Amino acid sequence: MAVFDSYDNYYDIAVKAYCSNKKIELKDINDEQNKIITERSCVHIGFYLTWIINNNLEGDIHKEYDSENLEKVRKEEITGVDFFLTCCDGKLWSDDFNDEGLAFTEYYYASGQFVNDYIDFVLNELHDIPCEFDFSWKNYKKFEVILDRRCEAFCK
Repeated sequence: MAVFDSYDNYYDIAVKAYCSNKKIELKDINDEQNKIITERSCVHIGFYLTWIINNNLEGDIHKEYDSENLEKVRKEEITGVDFFLTCCDGKLWSDDFNDEGLAFTEYYYASGQFVNDYIDFVLNELHDIPCEFDFSWKNYKKFEVILDRRCEAFCK
């Protein structure tokens, strides 16, 4: 079972950005601030997982054990970040996808193209910096267009 990504790969970046922006020391971070930092460290994964769920590309494990949360993502009651941290234990695994979703993820996400698209989007569209902002449905919907385009190219 392959791991494609994990929030802890970006946690240190998010901590440094948060501490710098808030002008606080690492030792002074409280539980609520740590929650914000953790969520910010995986916004990109949350965007991707939201798209996977909205396109019914999630793995059987989630259909079996997390069907209620899948529907909450589709209804925008929880974010892909919430789903990722709650239902995926903070790691993006091959089991998180069905066969079609896994094939696309191996092609697009594992190749590094996803991260390139995400960084370009954050810097040029949002005029922000990765790991320094929260998931929003407005931003997701803008990024969703890129994911749709990449999937369309993959399926040709």
